[in-house]
Amino acid sequence: MILLAFDELFKPVDLPNGVRLANRLAIAPMTTWSGNRNGTVSDQELDYYKRRASLAGLFISACIAVSPGGLAFDHQFIAYDDAVLPRLKKMAKVMKSAGSKAVLQIHHGGSEAPKKFVNFNETVSASAVPSFSNPGEVPAELSEEEIKTIIKEFGYAARQAIRAGFDGVEIHGANHYLIQQFVSAHFNQRRDKWGGSLENRLRFPFAVLEEVQSVVRKYANDSFIVGYRFSPEEIHRYHGYDLKDTFQLADGLIKRGIHYLHVSQQDITTKPYGSPEDSGTIVHRLADYIGGRVPLIAVGGIHHPDEAVAGLHDGADLVALGREAIMDPDWTQKVKDNQIDQIHDRLLVDKQKELVVPDRLWKIISKPTGWFPLA
Repeated sequence: MILLAFDELFKPVDLPNGVRLANRLAIAPMTTWSGNRNGTVSDQELDYYKRRASLAGLFISACIAVSPGGLAFDHQFIAYDDAVLPRLKKMAKVMKSAGSKAVLQIHHGGSEAPKKFVNFNETVSASAVPSFSNPGEVPAELSEEEIKTIIKEFGYAARQAIRAGFDGVEIHGANHYLIQQFVSAHFNQRRDKWGGSLENRLRFPFAVLEEVQSVVRKYANDSFIVGYRFSPEEIHRYHGYDLKDTFQLADGLIKRGIHYLHVSQQDITTKPYGSPEDSGTIVHRLADYIGGRVPLIAVGGIHHPDEAVAGLHDGADLVALGREAIMDPDWTQKVKDNQIDQIHDRLLVDKQKELVVPDRLWKIISKPTGWFPLA
């Protein structure tokens, strides 16, 4: 029996297009580094997704590359080759096998794409500004024609998601990847219509959304979900935009018909940069501004159900499990069965087989780097 304190996690939530999610839980997109060398989904990945299919009402995949110039991860899976479709169909099927809505996150790395992974060993971005992760690497500035091509590639990735049987796509506009690079006044120093003012810097994410929606209208029906993930402010070494700028991004996305917004954070309790101690969290500020116009998903450091409920009380409509979904794929069932004391909030380093984690992902997360807490 679900404890009364946690029952609100299991109340349904409706998206603006009428789609009902079974509960207030989501699985955050987590990179696996485990695709096949040809860009298809591997058997180990299929097993990994199936093991976690009953965790949440909304299941968001790892990010799929929309362009051969935008791969940001070793063994990342790709959307731009029709040969990948059979495996994508299997992935959608296992993600939906326990009733979750399966969403494919679509992504371009921009200057965060290592040169060895992309065409001609040349990364691209809004401007020729050093990469966030690799300051020694300077990308090529995209031409007008290349910008339009990438926008079309996002649309094509949405088409692939529809063909594969996914319930929706999430546009990855966070974590210093290409879309965020366009939004940032630091990384975007263009002087044409794609840069300069905030209005111009927001032109690219809005164009991507509009292209995706055009494809959805043509090939899917109203039940196909289109979400958007964003980083709420840029504070790491650079101040390319702040929370007030993000409010304008949110307004534009909502005006253009987005179905949900997903705020990417390391910690759900983070407060805006430079704000006083008694100020509300970023999640609270965003929820207050959005005002229920679309559902808001919050993520970051949620390991126990009381932390998830606190996220809802702070204003989020859904809370997403990231690392926790890897460390304990039975998390949701344990909450339902009132087995809270049996939840694993540390990675059991001798339980790879039981947790069903791909070999390459396991090798990364089981190292004592501080990313995953180890038992």
